[in-house]
Amino acid sequence: MKRKPILIVILIAVILNVSSCDRINDIINPLVSQTETETETDDETIAISRPVLPAYSDPLTGEPTDYDYSTSRPVAIVVKNDRIAAPQYGLSNAAVLYEALVEGGLTRFLAVYSDVSLTDKVGPVIDSRSYFYDFAANHNAVFVQAGTTTKGKEVQVARGITALDAIVGDMSPGFYRDPLLNSSRGYENSIMTDSNGLKSRAVQYGVSVQTANLTSPYKILDYLQTKEMNNAAYCTYLSIPFSTNMTVEYAYSTLTNKYTRSQYGGIHTDAATGKPLSFTNLIIIIADYNTVDLKTGEMSVSNTGSGNGYYISGGSSIMIRWQRTDGENPIKLFETDGLTPLEINSGNTYVAVVSPRLSGKIEFERTEKK
Repeated sequence: MKRKPILIVILIAVILNVSSCDRINDIINPLVSQTETETETDDETIAISRPVLPAYSDPLTGEPTDYDYSTSRPVAIVVKNDRIAAPQYGLSNAAVLYEALVEGGLTRFLAVYSDVSLTDKVGPVIDSRSYFYDFAANHNAVFVQAGTTTKGKEVQVARGITALDAIVGDMSPGFYRDPLLNSSRGYENSIMTDSNGLKSRAVQYGVSVQTANLTSPYKILDYLQTKEMNNAAYCTYLSIPFSTNMTVEYAYSTLTNKYTRSQYGGIHTDAATGKPLSFTNLIIIIADYNTVDLKTGEMSVSNTGSGNGYYISGGSSIMIRWQRTDGENPIKLFETDGLTPLEINSGNTYVAVVSPRLSGKIEFERTEKK
């Protein structure tokens, strides 16, 4: 009994000598598994828990994973986003989710997955626009669509892109119409895809789902690190009015360290899980939209050259610069000096491509409406 104070002192000394990285792991990383090491005293053994990091990290999110995706080619799927199409299936599994305007003031998604195995039931799949191929080029991704426009077809041909297309040839393998969605949401909102089907279709069309040394166009910090937001502004709420028909909102939670998405007057959920769509990183790319077809209203996006944008994470926002040589090469993000590569936090990322006409209309903190 008299030896207890000595044991307490020993235990405190051992804990204080654990590296700061180990302390951070113990506090903020509930995902890692635990092993025990033993420290012997004169008459008893003290067990100390130490985290064991997973063997791999996801190249597109920087998050720990038990699977090696370093040679997996990402998959980019065009997903419809209007009132009838939502809630969509499979968006919560996307490593990166792009959102851009299409005609009619609506928006459309390009959901990028780190590996084809993560695309279990995604949709509704819809036709692409020409600038969505630029977004996919950021990740050298396999492109998945249900048709495209005349301008989009020109881009496919010019770049030699073989898209996995639901309306080219037979729908199966690769795609199917969900009977429940067909009856409840209509024919146009019923095309779905899944990992097994995409794998088979990729083989059929000679499209590889493997690559060498996959990296993200975004410089991702180690998942135990946090981005230092110098000269940052508070951003616990974000509102992006893409058009008079479409406003997207994000609310930050200190509990999850993520931004939860809302649209059409309510929280946006994944139909497969019922859970809200939430993101660690929000990126806004400001680029010109131009009408290329007056009859249909189809647009293009001038996302080559350079421009401004915003990076939002952890309740803060900073201005950034983007650069791109052409649509086939990945975008590069920088601090405001245009020279220092932007580092982002590990986690999933949402990218909004917005018109400079929205300048002054994007809200970075909730304001009271009068």
